[in-house]
Amino acid sequence: MGYAARTLVEAIPVAAAILDPDGRVLFANRQWSGGDGELYPAEGGFLSAAPGPCGAHRGLLEAVWRATPGAVQLCCRCAEDTVHTLRVAPLTGPAGEDQRLVTVAAEQCLDTTRSQFLALLSHEVTTPVTTVVAAVDLLRAQQLDQGVREIVDNIHHSAKALETLTENLLDLGRLETGRLSLTRQPVPIRALLEGVVQPLQLQARNKGILLLAAPAPELPTTVAGDPGRLRQVLTALVGNAVKFTASGEVVVLAEEDADGSFLITVSDTGPGIAEPQRARLFQPFTQADSSASRRHEGAGLGLALAARLVDRMGGVIEVESEPGAGALFRVRLPLHAATPDDDRPPRPLARRRIAVMAPSDRSVRALAWLLASAGADPVPVTFADVTGKLPAVDTVLWCDDAHDPAAVQRADTVIQALGPDGRALMISTTDPRTGIVRRPGVLTAPLVLRRLVAALNQERTGVRGAPVTVPPLPAGRVLLAEDNDINRTVFRRMIQLMGVTCDAVPDGAAAVEAVLGGDPYDVVLMDVQMPGTDGLEATRRIRAAGSPTPVLALTATDPADLALCLAAGMNGRLSKPITLPELRSALSPYLASGVDHLVTRLPSDDEKSWVMTR
Repeated sequence: MGYAARTLVEAIPVAAAILDPDGRVLFANRQWSGGDGELYPAEGGFLSAAPGPCGAHRGLLEAVWRATPGAVQLCCRCAEDTVHTLRVAPLTGPAGEDQRLVTVAAEQCLDTTRSQFLALLSHEVTTPVTTVVAAVDLLRAQQLDQGVREIVDNIHHSAKALETLTENLLDLGRLETGRLSLTRQPVPIRALLEGVVQPLQLQARNKGILLLAAPAPELPTTVAGDPGRLRQVLTALVGNAVKFTASGEVVVLAEEDADGSFLITVSDTGPGIAEPQRARLFQPFTQADSSASRRHEGAGLGLALAARLVDRMGGVIEVESEPGAGALFRVRLPLHAATPDDDRPPRPLARRRIAVMAPSDRSVRALAWLLASAGADPVPVTFADVTGKLPAVDTVLWCDDAHDPAAVQRADTVIQALGPDGRALMISTTDPRTGIVRRPGVLTAPLVLRRLVAALNQERTGVRGAPVTVPPLPAGRVLLAEDNDINRTVFRRMIQLMGVTCDAVPDGAAAVEAVLGGDPYDVVLMDVQMPGTDGLEATRRIRAAGSPTPVLALTATDPADLALCLAAGMNGRLSKPITLPELRSALSPYLASGVDHLVTRLPSDDEKSWVMTR
């Protein structure tokens, strides 16, 4: 064996050896020599055709035989979290003899590496986002001047956009590594739709877009599914529609399809999508226009994630569009009623007959469905019907622009046609506070059913600029364990804002001492990742000491980690970022008088449900 060949093999940082064509080891470096003798035979020994149970090595001898004239590479899983990359390259010895250079590199499985990285990234990225979202929520709960409130609301919208982008990036990674989990719990359809369109009000209003969302009146009020994932899908589709629509309307409808599946459609009057762009619409990090001069910003993640989430939920997503004709997205999902729909919601507009005017059949249908769900009898009409012979109705509801000078004349026409006993309500696509239409009543889209009903019944719905209030909780004591100083301060103030006493500690060891050594707490909010004693270990110590005090996990990691939290003895899990209403909902069951606290069991494979027990 020549000096150059030995030097080459010794310099290779992984297990390496030079073999002859029959598989006999001529020279090996120390990494090879230090390995399993069956898998890595010593100098003078031969490779085995069946070297033990390790499948990654079984093809090595055959690879040595067929390595001429080019190199051969094998990449096989050797253990649960390890792959062995085997490379065989032909060599020519000092005397011209045929030889092989073999290297074996053991590497951690890429999926495991990705999963560990995602868990770390989820915690590190979500922590500062949590601070911003919670701090803005605290600001919105204060009495502010109208101008200051608008600034705070803008920060709120931007923080939520950052939260959405962060979560989309992490979820895309979870889907790629198979770590994304689904829950199954009741999902109120109307609240889901309203929660998607309301945050887009400012963006739609600035463009003068009519944004409407409505479920069919006959649709079950609640379905069984994953509310968070459904919200992600709809936020991506509706947000995309609003972003790319310069004028006109965006309409979201939910109904039962002919085959019994749950059908959601999102239509817009945007520029439309040509066939080449439609073909790559659901690919990550792509946009229909990806040039540097594109008009619309974005990472190109929303639709890609939506398509993968729909597929993960067992559904399909389709798009129908042509340039200049807008777009129509259809999402079909196998969702069914969560509970028997015996108790339908109240019908505050019963016996009301209301004329409806809107720009398109879909927007007319959305308004008609909203009214019908509240008990009204909607009557689609045109403006010609109003100026001619108006049907027997007591109210006219129509869509317009409060900033359009012609809208003033149209409003007067409607009021005159109704007579002194009729009612009229305009749905403005722009902010009515700065518009020129002063009568009749004016609401701005998107519509929330509660506000629509209140306006039609001439009830007060609150004062703009007033604090975003959260009802106080019953008196109680909460222990907060959070290692991040800023988050600890913000969360503590959020809890105190709801009238609850809150003690805060910076780590798990202090939490154990506080729970076991002093006055009892009603509930503990426990951050999972803390230095020293983490939240899981702290909870195990609390349970081992016999304390039944409820413990809720505060975590920025994957929802799939719920099982780890429950196994440690926790009662449930709160995902960061956390808003005031979410925090109140989590604490409320544990601060009611006379409540027995139970540590829940692990969910079965069939349930896949988000668990919080009291």
